[in-house]
Amino acid sequence: MDKEKIISCLVSLGFSKLESEIYIVLLDDAKSGYNIAKKINISRPSVYNALEHMYDKGIVLQLHDGSSEYIAQHPSVIFKRLREEYIENTHIAEKELTEYANDRFEERLATLKSFKTIIARAEKMIINSKHDVFINTGIGIAPLKNAINRAAENSTCVTVFSFYELDTEGINCNIFSHGREQVDNCSRLMLSCDGREILVANKSSENGEWIASVTNNPLMVDIITEHIHNDIYLLKLRDRFGAEIYDKLRIGSRFESLDRLKK
Repeated sequence: MDKEKIISCLVSLGFSKLESEIYIVLLDDAKSGYNIAKKINISRPSVYNALEHMYDKGIVLQLHDGSSEYIAQHPSVIFKRLREEYIENTHIAEKELTEYANDRFEERLATLKSFKTIIARAEKMIINSKHDVFINTGIGIAPLKNAINRAAENSTCVTVFSFYELDTEGINCNIFSHGREQVDNCSRLMLSCDGREILVANKSSENGEWIASVTNNPLMVDIITEHIHNDIYLLKLRDRFGAEIYDKLRIGSRFESLDRLKK
């Protein structure tokens, strides 16, 4: 047994370092506070205070045979209880804090970092949507498959636009795609939920780090929602009138001259 590693784990679970050392000592056999203090070279008052606390928490048991000795509670008992308490506390904290956060929902702009964190936030937004979800993606929709299907089960209409070919097998949503071959530098993800909250994310071309902005500002929500709609409208115009329709729609701006418009 790696004693230092076990002590580190126990400390991370809420034990003090002294409690961890006492528990390991008592796993060998029953001992009095005096013998424990002698074994780990700690003052007896400190050991007795720790034992009292551990006894109250059910970590150690006191023998009633006239010896004033303690013995360690079996690990399976302790960690089963810890798991149950952890799960219960996470449920309580999530419920209470979610209600508090919803009550304080204001017009704010926040940023997120890391792809996993961004996808987790996008999944939550999609699942919590009641009416409509609009997605503009350059990364595909596989990372959001489960969230999209859960939203669809709740009668939420999910609409996805992409310039690239999408693998839509087993995904319940409306798809509008230019069907282009996926390229390595695809990094766009835009999400609008219920006309109430948006997420806009991309991967930095300099360091490859993903960063996203999330806001419920009404103007920003309208801008992103309209942007996704307009991408779909342009795709439908191209399908009906051909790619030359884009040239007829140009207004002669510098932005157009930089070839930033995707046909």
